[in-house]
Amino acid sequence: MVETDSLEIILFWTTIPFLMVGLIGNVLVIRIVHKTRDMHTPTNYLLANMAVSDVITILMWPLYFFGVGKIVCKFLALGEISIMVSSITLTVLAVERYHAILKPFRTRLRLREENSKLAIACIWITSVILCSPEFIFKDWSERYSTCIGPWTLEMNQASKVYVIVDCSHTLFQMAVMLYCYGSLIRGLYFTNTVCSEIVGERSFEKKKLVITFILVTTGFFIGYAPTAVFYTVFATGDQMDSKLSYALSNVVDCIFAASLCCNPILYAFRSKNFRVGFKRIILCRKQTPQNEFQLQ
Repeated sequence: MVETDSLEIILFWTTIPFLMVGLIGNVLVIRIVHKTRDMHTPTNYLLANMAVSDVITILMWPLYFFGVGKIVCKFLALGEISIMVSSITLTVLAVERYHAILKPFRTRLRLREENSKLAIACIWITSVILCSPEFIFKDWSERYSTCIGPWTLEMNQASKVYVIVDCSHTLFQMAVMLYCYGSLIRGLYFTNTVCSEIVGERSFEKKKLVITFILVTTGFFIGYAPTAVFYTVFATGDQMDSKLSYALSNVVDCIFAASLCCNPILYAFRSKNFRVGFKRIILCRKQTPQNEFQLQ
């Protein structure tokens, strides 16, 4: 057990730099969207919503290593809610971009500034409902001196069923996103049926925006997939060696933690508006009018 404890400590300190970058970067994303009037678009609101959920996940992370007691175990459900918020927000982004670019004249599923806040509220309410079993099943175990329940190595039958259903829900979201972005990629690059009437820089920016969202989505699922696969296999299969399962659980969890710094970095490299916003805040410059292409 000493070896596994040492591995846990090593992995925890290894993820600290990633978590710090993710925390600072996501806070800056929230501030940029909030303070910059030109950034008040439905798409940017959704990106800021993802940043909020990532900040919550990052702040919850140390509790997975050092939290003790029943109250802390229940509190960890907030971390699962924030992860659910991120995945649903990515799905909403994919659907919204699909309708905005491929079906621009069908406004029923288009987000506007006036209804985007309602959509974000619905995302959080849905996430709380879907993750409510976390508050019921997760508890402190005196026997194991750790939290037990969903997404732990000590799950009863109800917790295992919940984990399997939760992962099935994530697979459905992935299917929706694959369809939406697959259709966009096909229309933009293969059939040339999307943005064919737009030429020059604006067409380039439209395509760049789609690729940015695909990269954000890919980054989330590359980070989350090892955790989802491990705990699903653990919930459905035979119990593996305790030391091996303990080590693997720490590795996949830390991979996801490290991925939380990806989004701000992507925005900084691929969006002029966010890049200007980062520089303005870091260098304490005054805001200047922007005429660049907006994430909308």
